[in-house]
Amino acid sequence: IRLGINSGIRENGLKEFGLQDNIKTIFLFGGSQGSSYLNKLISKIIEKLSGGGLQLLWQTGDLEYRKYKKMESSNIRIIPFINNMADAYAISDLLICRSGALTISEITVCGKPAILVPFPHAAGDHQTKNAQSLEIAGAAKILTERELTPNKFAYTIMSLIHDNIKLHKMGKQSFSLGKPNATKDIVNQIFNTI
Repeated sequence: IRLGINSGIRENGLKEFGLQDNIKTIFLFGGSQGSSYLNKLISKIIEKLSGGGLQLLWQTGDLEYRKYKKMESSNIRIIPFINNMADAYAISDLLICRSGALTISEITVCGKPAILVPFPHAAGDHQTKNAQSLEIAGAAKILTERELTPNKFAYTIMSLIHDNIKLHKMGKQSFSLGKPNATKDIVNQIFNTI
């Protein structure tokens, strides 16, 4: 994982992204390139989120930023690419993202609850397997593309974001899965076997 990814400062993130401290924040991203599928899906329910007393930090990816930037408002921040992921994680109450290995590693080290939408064409369906490990532990909710509708998406978001007890429990479970010293542990294991 990136050095310092779990050391974000909430106050700095709120200032950088122009969001408020007293409103729950959802962070949607699809990796550095964005996710066309997630972008399209969130765009279909943006009015429900906007009117639901929530904030959204939405990383579209460079290629689709122009397509969605007009949807930005006082509580919807749309950004093509986020360099400062540590502070973005720090301000987030709920993540919506894919489930690649690096993403899973970062969100667990940061102890964040998540709605995971695995990329269905990943080799060996590894993203679904990654997501299942978090769902089984109670750290995430999986939504698969084949069964996902905008209404189901909105319902899942709203039912989680407004349940403080559930969010806290999921965050705690997520954090318990994190391995912040994985590289050091692997290197030590290698030296111990030599």
